[in-house]
Amino acid sequence: MADREEPATPMSPDVPMRAIAAQPPIARADAIALFLDVDGTLVDFAPSPGEARADPALRDLLESLAIRLDGALALISGRELDSIDALLGLPRLAAAGLHGAQVRRVDGHVARFDGISTPMPALRVRANAFAATVPGVLVEHKYNAIALHYRAAPHAATAVHAAAQELLSEAGPTYELMPGNAVVELKPAGATKGTALAALMREAPFAGRIPWVFGDDFTDEHAFDSANALGGVSVIVGPRRPTAAQYALADPAAMRRWLSAFAADAEGMEAQ
Repeated sequence: MADREEPATPMSPDVPMRAIAAQPPIARADAIALFLDVDGTLVDFAPSPGEARADPALRDLLESLAIRLDGALALISGRELDSIDALLGLPRLAAAGLHGAQVRRVDGHVARFDGISTPMPALRVRANAFAATVPGVLVEHKYNAIALHYRAAPHAATAVHAAAQELLSEAGPTYELMPGNAVVELKPAGATKGTALAALMREAPFAGRIPWVFGDDFTDEHAFDSANALGGVSVIVGPRRPTAAQYALADPAAMRRWLSAFAADAEGMEAQ
């Protein structure tokens, strides 16, 4: 497995350098809404998305927290909703998949930001052909999106980003590229984790609460910006800098410990 350091690329979003507090405080469960990225935040990275595994204890913890928050807990991920559910086994939770192109509300309704791209089948063939020439590059085909992973081939970062630019040129203006941790993704333009967070915050049970968002990747910066604009709290998980996040946790293990402490604190308050 490749190390976590990001290759320098012009596609990385510009984010401000700011002072970051060492660790977020524990907050009152009746006041906040939690927005949690999955890979690299709740779950440790694996060589490929399909190899990621979640401890059953994490599922129980998230389910318990969702109850204590009256449902104001959402998973936000670059994964499709079906993939989030397969990994964590929590299909009743609110969630945003495909970087916000899919949004599932607490009532189960799913809104999709489809984009328009008639050459998508041809793009999938082109992506597969490119990956076949570069050992270690993995193509992940999603609903109306294509991700090129190079975690196992960090030396190929420049070639992968160039290939992604070619895919974008063929896909047209309704699509955009989303860079991430050893991945670049062709996805519908306009939908981000930030737009998904803002949409959920306008509805019950999120409305009226303070958004707290946790994430590790470039793709989470949109959610950090959205939470910050709403007077909320943003937390970077891992070493990536710079970031718009206000607080930091060292890694997914520290994230899980924070959630456990938060759950214990919430239980103590309920018992009072």
